[in-house]
Amino acid sequence: MDTSESTLTLQIIIIGMVVLFVLSLGVIVFFIIYQRRLFAQQQKHQQIEAEYQRELLQIAIQSEERERTRIGKELHDDVGALLTTTKLYLSQISPEASPEKLQATTEKMYSLFDTMIQGVRSISQDLRPVILERLGLVEAVKSLVATVNAINMVAVNFEDFSRNTISKENELNVYRILQELINNTLKHAKATEISIIFKSDITNFIIIYKDDGVGFHQNELQQKKGIGLKNIESRLSVLSGSFQFEEVSKGIKITIHIPIIS
Repeated sequence: MDTSESTLTLQIIIIGMVVLFVLSLGVIVFFIIYQRRLFAQQQKHQQIEAEYQRELLQIAIQSEERERTRIGKELHDDVGALLTTTKLYLSQISPEASPEKLQATTEKMYSLFDTMIQGVRSISQDLRPVILERLGLVEAVKSLVATVNAINMVAVNFEDFSRNTISKENELNVYRILQELINNTLKHAKATEISIIFKSDITNFIIIYKDDGVGFHQNELQQKKGIGLKNIESRLSVLSGSFQFEEVSKGIKITIHIPIIS
């Protein structure tokens, strides 16, 4: 009896050990599979993030190339043509020319030089607005708003409640972002009003942009990501900033957060 009980006990122990071994092996296998799935998911997320960053970089490069092409075209078509015309007038100046002809040629050349200076100033203003360089972001935005309001297509209201501002080297990117947002509204939104608000907290410079145009729902955002919106994302990436769309009854509302680096 004792022998059979001992044998049964031994069998139970062996069965228990086998069950524990199988359970342990199952846990190990499950952990390995889970780790592999987690690693695969992380790799997928990293790939998506890398593709997104590459897309932003490509958009930034395309934007720069378009800007260079536009500036090159303006220099060739406007300034280049004026220089060629001025050269022709210069070729007409000779000792044999009458005083009246010299006077008329000189006046025409002065006029051409004035036009060239204005053209170069305009191109320079596009590259980096003088008012932004001299007076800062707020005054530059006020000037931009005044320019848009003068067109009488849409009424733009700008309010500045910010205390902590971004660094000087980041102001141009913020200015370009606002230009892009306004441009998108003018082109696509069919809006009558735009509101721009600057605010700040301890760590962020905040921009709230609203218009009363046609707008779109959050689930349409990916489908409507054109070059303009991706260009904004690219600039925000440089600033380590972020933005979010808020659904409103009419139009759009975008809140932008840009870290303040002290």
